[in-house]
Amino acid sequence: MTPDHEVLKPVYVIVVASTLLAVAWGLIFKDMLEYQVNSWYANRTSQTSVYYQKPIIVFTYAVLTLFVTVCVASSLTVFGFSILSASIISGVIVLPTAALIWFQLGSMLELLVFGGSEAVDIDSYGAGRKFDSQAQASPPES
Repeated sequence: MTPDHEVLKPVYVIVVASTLLAVAWGLIFKDMLEYQVNSWYANRTSQTSVYYQKPIIVFTYAVLTLFVTVCVASSLTVFGFSILSASIISGVIVLPTAALIWFQLGSMLELLVFGGSEAVDIDSYGAGRKFDSQAQASPPES
């Protein structure tokens, strides 16, 4: 027999399993997206956009979102929330965030198509402009 303190509670198994599955599906989504961007890059003259809204990519992102939602909900139950309230809170937090990320992804891919990789390079965005705090102002000429 195993003492009770050595047995994992089912909620901890769900937290760990949903986290690992969310990471796995996230890596799959990343690879699919990279493939589509590389495919667009190789065929820029004939392909006018990155095809990220293919059904398999949308399905992968939906499954990723589902596992993140389950992970957050099961994590909240550890702190004493009921399953229903944890699921509602998780849905309110994860689903709008996932939708925002999806739409932002579309905007970023459009920037990539129309402006090239420089358009999405946030490290050099605004370099040398007046609002850039790191830009050096030229000394006045005498």
